[in-house]
Amino acid sequence: MRTSSIATLSAPATGSVPRFLTASLATEIGVLLVLSLLFPFMIHLLPVPEDARLGPRLLPMFYAPLLGALLGRTRSAVAVAVAAPWLNWLLTTHPAPRGAVVMMVQLLVFVAVVRAGIVRFGPRWYLAAPAYFLGIAASMALVGLFPELNGGRPVFAWASSSVMMALPGVAVLVLINWLALRFYPPSPGGGGPVAA
Repeated sequence: MRTSSIATLSAPATGSVPRFLTASLATEIGVLLVLSLLFPFMIHLLPVPEDARLGPRLLPMFYAPLLGALLGRTRSAVAVAVAAPWLNWLLTTHPAPRGAVVMMVQLLVFVAVVRAGIVRFGPRWYLAAPAYFLGIAASMALVGLFPELNGGRPVFAWASSSVMMALPGVAVLVLINWLALRFYPPSPGGGGPVAA
């Protein structure tokens, strides 16, 4: 009885109005956010020398948005791209707020390029690599406008050192890209997996 009255209250009076946050979308976002927190945490558990920074090398913040984008969950991937850097900062103090802004821009461009690549060229195993590099280019533009975001370091030196450090992570992203498309091929329209 109670569920029917709630359903009646939430139903639009005329026509069908799409809702932004459905239970399914909230679940997807929740799962991807948990993964976006879990992947960096697991990477930081690996035993390495104290001066080694595995996060910038292996790019674990990109894994969950990549999966969301490849599986046709664009809204979820965008939500995770916006929220994940800030949740990681709240829980682990990494990245710092200035870095979280830069990371958020990188992730948003990354998701947009992966989705645009799927729509334009179809599912390709290498889409994560150009998406990452275009995300770096966008963050360069942002840091060029607001130098305080990277501590005032020269933009090209900062970007080139970031890219050189992240090359193993780009390889991991391409591997995830290939595995996701191999085992969960998207539907012909570029949406979610055929089996979904």
